[in-house]
Amino acid sequence: MIKESVKKYGDYSLEIKFKFRPEPNTRFQKFRKYKVDTYFFLPREMGVNVKNYTKKDFYREINSYIKIDPINIPFDELVNEDDELSRNLVSAFVNLIAEDEESVDVMETLMKVYLNVYKKSLKREIKSISKAGDFDEKTRLTERLLKNIKLEALFFRSLSAHIKKTSDSKVEYIYNTGNEYFSTVYIKYLYILFQYFGKKNQESLLIKKHITENIDEEHRYRNINSFPIIIKKNFNKNNEKILYRWSVIYSYINNKLIIATRFDKENKWLIQFYYSLAAGIAMIFATGIAFYYNSVYGNFTAKFFIVLVISYMFKDRIKDWIKDLINFFLKKETYDHTINIFNEKDQKIGLISQGFSFIPTSHLPKDVLLNRQTNIENEIQDVSLEKIMHYKSKAKINASMLFKMFKNINIRGVNDITYFNTSPLLMRMEKPDTEVVFLNSDNEIESFKSEKVYHINMILKYEYLGKVMHSKYRIVLNRNGIKKVEKVQLLDSDSPAAPQDS
Repeated sequence: MIKESVKKYGDYSLEIKFKFRPEPNTRFQKFRKYKVDTYFFLPREMGVNVKNYTKKDFYREINSYIKIDPINIPFDELVNEDDELSRNLVSAFVNLIAEDEESVDVMETLMKVYLNVYKKSLKREIKSISKAGDFDEKTRLTERLLKNIKLEALFFRSLSAHIKKTSDSKVEYIYNTGNEYFSTVYIKYLYILFQYFGKKNQESLLIKKHITENIDEEHRYRNINSFPIIIKKNFNKNNEKILYRWSVIYSYINNKLIIATRFDKENKWLIQFYYSLAAGIAMIFATGIAFYYNSVYGNFTAKFFIVLVISYMFKDRIKDWIKDLINFFLKKETYDHTINIFNEKDQKIGLISQGFSFIPTSHLPKDVLLNRQTNIENEIQDVSLEKIMHYKSKAKINASMLFKMFKNINIRGVNDITYFNTSPLLMRMEKPDTEVVFLNSDNEIESFKSEKVYHINMILKYEYLGKVMHSKYRIVLNRNGIKKVEKVQLLDSDSPAAPQDS
């Protein structure tokens, strides 16, 4: 199974995520493949084209990585320690040998995966509270969460007893960093929960008081353990240091979940072979002309010299024409480069090939063109005037080796994540503030400022196990950045909805 998700990431970037879930029986099969074609339809007014936005520009603005996706565990099960992950985590701490690198690595990996699951479970729980039907239900779920999150903190912090026995500074550092991450996530989501109770009535004040009591208690714990807690309203260097520290901790906790990758040139020997053929054909033409006219005009004559120069002029052009022809026919099958995926033993377990180009409307697949013309927001839009960027990727993953990588962890699959920075696309846009004039009820001219926006339509076409699926998104943006990302409903019933949770 494969699912897509596209959302705004910061002011200027898109997060394009594909969740790859090999079916259970594929654990014993060697490879699974999926292919994704992403089409960006840019309005002509943006001024982006193949001359001012090259492959190099595109690849400079994307960042791709592969991240394992542990199973979802409901928060109440995580609290009750009934799941396999919690039991394995306790076992890793109980049997920890500080002098044994493998033992420490197992403990570190399990702890980081556990904290990732904890964050996802807490996030889903908070989201379910936001969707609660009435105030009483929202209050009941909140009280349950506040109780469970305290129990979760007690469980995770009880593991510190096993760390203290080792008296090892490296092991203590690993656990303390994880504990600070736990605390930061704890407070972050309680702040989010607090904002769900905005009304200033007696019932709302009571539940908000319970939330703030939990926050204050966690702040005291952070103070005792020398975790930074003070964020002041006015910007200062202390805030800057704290925010930077948090970003480093988040990266540290997630590093065990990101699979090692290395770049390689795609089809470099094949392409060079075809280019050599092109040069050989051009050389045959030039040499054939030279031999023929040598017999006609003889050596060292002016006419033979002119023919020789002209034949070599055409030789270079013929070589370039053949190379362009080869590139045209190989475009669908060749990619710009490959990202090789490795396990912890540096064994290759898969690859992801990537390619980018501008394509004319006439080269669009019929299903993609049909989806572009579906649910057009403005009926006077002319699709033929748009510039189309085509980003393609093809993944091949050894499913059995993937699951063997994490023998102590039950995973669902991997997330293929790409961050795309749109900043260079905004350079030629007009000013975001546009003055609009109108005639008011007193027949006087008035004016006001309004935002001018552009729409980039994005079509995703992805294939897995012989099934083709489509999705469409509309990206609303201006020179100040991305305003919003909208999912557009397609006629194609096979197009799955974007998943809501991460």
